[in-house]
Amino acid sequence: MSTKATRRFEYDKESGQGFHLYDDVFDEGNVYLEFEGFQFEAHTSVELSGNGLPRLTVKLPLAWADKLGLIKYQRTDRLQTSEEH
Repeated sequence: MSTKATRRFEYDKESGQGFHLYDDVFDEGNVYLEFEGFQFEAHTSVELSGNGLPRLTVKLPLAWADKLGLIKYQRTDRLQTSEEH
């Protein structure tokens, strides 16, 4: 059983690119933004294998997601999305 609650999801089959903005039911203070199929740069101590589609997940505090325009955050209603306004 998944603990993800989707806020927004977009995926283009032709390009293999998309994103998933979601909540985790056990983490009320953040939202997660996952990118798939996009190139990105990251610094890590481990070499990337270069195999498979690149995927990047960013853990964002609700206040930052609001600042970025991804959601409308109100402390009394944490599941309200910007599409509802």
